Amino acid sequence: MTDQFAVPETVLANVRRRWPAVADRWASLVDSEFRSLCERYQATPQSVLSARYGLVVAVDTSNGPLVFRSSPDPRGQAQAAVAVALAELGAAPRVHEADTTDHGTWTVLDRVSPGTPLSQADPATIDPQALFAPLAAMRDQPPPLPRMPSILDWLRDRLLNDNLTDLRPGTTVASPNERRNALTILTDLARSHVPGLCHGDASSGNIIADGPRNWMYIDPRGMSGEHAYDVAVLTIRVGAVRNLPGLISRISELTSVPIARLQSWVEVARIARV
Repeated sequence: MTDQFAVPETVLANVRRRWPAVADRWASLVDSEFRSLCERYQATPQSVLSARYGLVVAVDTSNGPLVFRSSPDPRGQAQAAVAVALAELGAAPRVHEADTTDHGTWTVLDRVSPGTPLSQADPATIDPQALFAPLAAMRDQPPPLPRMPSILDWLRDRLLNDNLTDLRPGTTVASPNERRNALTILTDLARSHVPGLCHGDASSGNIIADGPRNWMYIDPRGMSGEHAYDVAVLTIRVGAVRNLPGLISRISELTSVPIARLQSWVEVARIARV
């Protein structure tokens, strides 16, 4: 592999900070593993795609355009399982294979075109029904694996962390009082929570355009949860750029999430800075 398709230095630095136990082994093997994958699929690399914690490469093959994705995340197997479940609902690109080792997970997916992230789209051109349709399809779907980590525990840890660094851009850690209130709301949500299929990271960079109208959800977090949490996260993103009257009510209708539950999840997600 030429330097053009190597892991970017910023990604290597991020990986070493987040997963120091596997970072060096992953970094030492990702080049040869990528070469092997290219040979097996007779793939021609086209470009390295934007990523924070892995190598993601767009490739061309005789069977169509694909994406090769390698991540050292210890939750890689669960992330791949969620990606497969989402793909079966038409909410994510088709997964051709996922291979997990002791140092990471390779996933081979269909490449979505044009693949423009929601963060780069003109808010005025977005059809809310099409944007939220994949999340509506996730309603009442079971987790793809038994004993998956829970988004509730992940959120609780964030709310208890006085020194949280993985913050939504433009925010700071919420005050102790705000976080105590959010923990109370989360505890109340947990009482009626049924673990289900959850993307876990429905940020505007993980939602990409599929053709002129539809949207695909990529890079799931690999946790169980409920689709209402994903709806809340996306509601925050949409509200930041297009805060229309009755927005939460409209989204509640589109996704079949009771408005009171959606408002509760929005408050938790907002204070947890996701």
